[in-house]
Amino acid sequence: MAYEIGKVEIWKAFLEAVRAKSHEALSADLRLALLEVVMSWTSDYLQDITAQVVEIYSTRTAHLSNREGAQVRETLDNFIAGDIDVAHAEKLLGYSIASCAHVAFVVATAPDLPAGRLDAAVSHVASMLGGPFLALALGARSALVWVTVREGSWTAFGSRLPSRPPEGAMVALSSEQYGAVGFRRVREEALSAAPLLEANPSASPLCFPDVEAETLALQDHQAARRLVHRQLGALLHQWPAGLDLIQTVQVFLETGASPTRTARQLHLHPNTVTQRLKKFEKVRGRPTEVGDLPLWLALKLAPMVRLDHAADDF
Repeated sequence: MAYEIGKVEIWKAFLEAVRAKSHEALSADLRLALLEVVMSWTSDYLQDITAQVVEIYSTRTAHLSNREGAQVRETLDNFIAGDIDVAHAEKLLGYSIASCAHVAFVVATAPDLPAGRLDAAVSHVASMLGGPFLALALGARSALVWVTVREGSWTAFGSRLPSRPPEGAMVALSSEQYGAVGFRRVREEALSAAPLLEANPSASPLCFPDVEAETLALQDHQAARRLVHRQLGALLHQWPAGLDLIQTVQVFLETGASPTRTARQLHLHPNTVTQRLKKFEKVRGRPTEVGDLPLWLALKLAPMVRLDHAADDF
C-alpha cells in the first residue's frame, strides 16, 4: 500500500542523514535516542494512516452495500406487488425464481454480538439448506433470506435444520414452496413465524409448519388477545408462576393427557404435573379437557400476549 512505501522511504532518508559526515559529531547514544524517537513517530504515523484508511474503506463499503441493498429491496417490493414480471426480477436479482423450489428464513442475532455475526449466520443457515441464496436486511441485526433447494429435500428434513444455528442466532423458517408463487409464499411464512421467537427464543430453529395455527391466530392480534384472556384470565397476571402452569398444561394436552409423559418431557416428577394441573383448573374455575382447541391455542399464544404487555389491556 502507498503508506507502507512512504514509511520505507522516510526510514531510508533518515538513515542516510544519520550516516552522513555532517552528523559525525553525534554520539552513539544520541544516534540511538534519535532512532527510538523516529521509530515511535513512524509507528504513530502508520497506526494513524491505517485507521484513516480503514475508516474510509468502511464508509465506502457501507455506502455501496446500502445502495445494493436498496436496489434489492426495491426489486423485491416491485415483484411481490406484481409491478414487474418474474423474468425481469430474476435478471435484476441474479436469482432463479420461476423454476426452483424455495425455502425462506428470518435470522436475527442478539444485540450483544458483533454486527458481522449476522452475515455469518445467514451464510451458515443457507449452506445447511444447500443452494444459492438471496438475502434482504430487515434491520441492523436481522435478515430475510430465500434459499434455492432441491425439490422435496426440505420434506426429507422433517421441517428441521440438520444442525443448530450459530450461537446467538434465532431462526424462523418457512415450508418448501415452488416457483414464483412459492417464492412469495415462503416470504409470508417466514415473516409470520419470526415474531413467535420473541416470546420463546429457545424454540429456534422454529418452522412455520409447526406453528401455523399460532400464526393464523396472530393475523388478528386483538382477537388473539381476547381469546387468551377469555381462556386463561388471571393466569396472565401470575408471572412467572402462571407461565409454568401454562407450559405444563400445554404439554399435558399434547401428550394425550398423560402425567407420566408430560413429566418426562419437562423433567418433572409426575406428582408435580398433577399438582400443577389441579392449580391450573382451580385458577380457571373449570376442568381441563383433551381436544379443547380454544384452550390449546390460548396456551400457545399466551407467552406472546404477555410479551406484548397486553394482559392488562382487555
